Amino acid sequence: MRHLWSLFCKTLGLSCLLSLSCYSFSAELTDLFQAEVDANQSQSQWQQAAVSAVLVKLTGGEQILTHQAVKTAIRSSSDFIKQYQMVQRDGRNLLQVSLDQQKITSMLQQLQIPIWGSRRPDVLIWLTEKTLDQPQLVLLAEHPLRNALAAQAKRYGLSYLYPKYDEQELAQVNAPALWSGDWTGLSQVSPRYQATQVFNLLLEQQVDMTGQLQFRLTLQTMVDAAIQQQELSGPDATALLLQFSQQLAAAQAAKYAVNVQASAVSDGAVQLTLDGIEGLTDLVAVQKVFSSMLTVRQQQLVEFKPGTATIRLTFAASELDFYQALALEKKLQPVIKADGTVIDPANMDQPSVDQAAIAQNATQPSVDNPPAISAAEQALEAALSTDSASTTEMPQAAAQTETPVAVPVEVQIPAGHTHFRFVRP
Repeated sequence: MRHLWSLFCKTLGLSCLLSLSCYSFSAELTDLFQAEVDANQSQSQWQQAAVSAVLVKLTGGEQILTHQAVKTAIRSSSDFIKQYQMVQRDGRNLLQVSLDQQKITSMLQQLQIPIWGSRRPDVLIWLTEKTLDQPQLVLLAEHPLRNALAAQAKRYGLSYLYPKYDEQELAQVNAPALWSGDWTGLSQVSPRYQATQVFNLLLEQQVDMTGQLQFRLTLQTMVDAAIQQQELSGPDATALLLQFSQQLAAAQAAKYAVNVQASAVSDGAVQLTLDGIEGLTDLVAVQKVFSSMLTVRQQQLVEFKPGTATIRLTFAASELDFYQALALEKKLQPVIKADGTVIDPANMDQPSVDQAAIAQNATQPSVDNPPAISAAEQALEAALSTDSASTTEMPQAAAQTETPVAVPVEVQIPAGHTHFRFVRP
């Protein structure tokens, strides 16, 4: 009998991709270790350009390129190239280059440079421009300003969302209101996008006293129920948007980038109880979530019953880093009370777990030399063999626990919180 959770990690990669292909991960970068560079340059030049581009995405800014050890590594860029292919985009010849994730991560880890993982916060952008007398909403995706923001988002690994401007939104939001800084309608329609942050960008075209064209970009965002505002000005509208994207990337990287430890963090572990886990498909989805997190080194299934699973995680970074990263994961939401406070795990009936057995099995065993199957895995295998796990409703006892409420946009999960609900996309 093989260790079932180890099989999830090592033999279900293909089935995981197939079963999750219909899911939408709007804020998960799938090209974090890829770059598209100009093909019309020497081999050394395009290799260095590709490595530099990936390092910028991994750290949130160009400052990484001034690090002396990194500059030395970039001169040996061929060591990091995994594969490449020629592509054509917008009439340009480009090389799509994939880098060796393990080598790049190992280099940054050795240099103690924080790494910004693939999960990125969604940022909703409301964009209005004023070129004549009246401000106008920027509605079209192919608008030059939207194209500029898209290129910048790709460079820094930002997740920009844009309003649909459908009938519901246009009934509450219009250009004059946004231009005046009225957030009443904007605050009512923005929550539908579940973005971590909302920005109101106002770009105005002006002519200075010398007759030169100038632009002013006003950045507005809501922080603690108060509008924060910043103004940027200059002769190039795209450059102003670039300043905005650079500032945002630097701020997000400072919050979410983590120092991945070479070994497991001392005493760095947590045991999570997950509601809404009804079978193999859900477990594979959860395993994929934790596998994609830089802050998680190992995971172990401790207990399973239809409707609930208990998983033990070993950290690869600090506990604070883990919970900040988990707050970005929309498929795992903390169970909270109706008054908005997080349920105290100490006051809940938690599954009894043999702590000695957990310690003994903390390291994932090899598939080639599996231990005896655990009670949790026996329960899972029994459920799967009867095809009941995927169709059985949650037991009545589970249904009587605290009902989770909508998680606020800025999710704050306290360190040590253990009760979550799996939400299918």
